[in-house]
Amino acid sequence: MTNAAITPLFEKLIDEDTDVPFEKKPKRFSSPEELQASILADLSRLLNTRVAIFWQDYVEKNSAIPFAYGINMTGALSADNVFDLQELESRIDAVIARFEPRLINAKCSILSIGSDHASLCINVDATVIIENRRTLLSFPMVLDAA
Repeated sequence: MTNAAITPLFEKLIDEDTDVPFEKKPKRFSSPEELQASILADLSRLLNTRVAIFWQDYVEKNSAIPFAYGINMTGALSADNVFDLQELESRIDAVIARFEPRLINAKCSILSIGSDHASLCINVDATVIIENRRTLLSFPMVLDAA
């Protein structure tokens, strides 16, 4: 197994094997596959969290606060309008740049509307540093639009 990156602190705190009370060897590094899975899980949490309308004006002026974690998907956006989808893509790009430092030059593309019409199929392409090399990765996911 090659070491791709240092394991994030929160993943170090998660006990994956509850049968063993104290693991002998703490997990310090992630493999490329573990790194990609970790980023995908974090992106899913980030993009499926909504910023409350109440905080929206404050968030736009002070982006580095916990209330800014998530995406603003107001009812003013329509899946039938190309310009609204482009606006949503740029909002997603900005949120990823703010809260996922492992991704470089992340670019979201909305692929399609989900079969339930309350979700979007998206893809995030970004550069990730793996073993001191820049690698282009894709993160396909379903974004809950509700």
